[in-house]
Amino acid sequence: MNKLIAAVVTSAFVFGSASGFAAEAGKGQELTQQERIELRNRAEKLIQKRAQASTPIKANTSSTPKTKPHQTKKTKKAPRNEVKNSRPKA
Repeated sequence: MNKLIAAVVTSAFVFGSASGFAAEAGKGQELTQQERIELRNRAEKLIQKRAQASTPIKANTSSTPKTKPHQTKKTKKAPRNEVKNSRPKA
């Protein structure tokens, strides 16, 4: 029983530490202050270009296409089956 408990405790420790290592490995390198400034300036320039380039586009469609109305088949109503009393009256 003690071996089982020890195995459970060690496996929990291993899984916990493995997830910590995986989280550390997923992080990218830290950017320097100069790199951050360059990226921020580049993003601002791109935003300004997009704002200048975005003009409303007029659609050249003359009219919308007409759609056909949905047609359904009429179904017959199910006959009404009344339940008869199966117990005889006493």
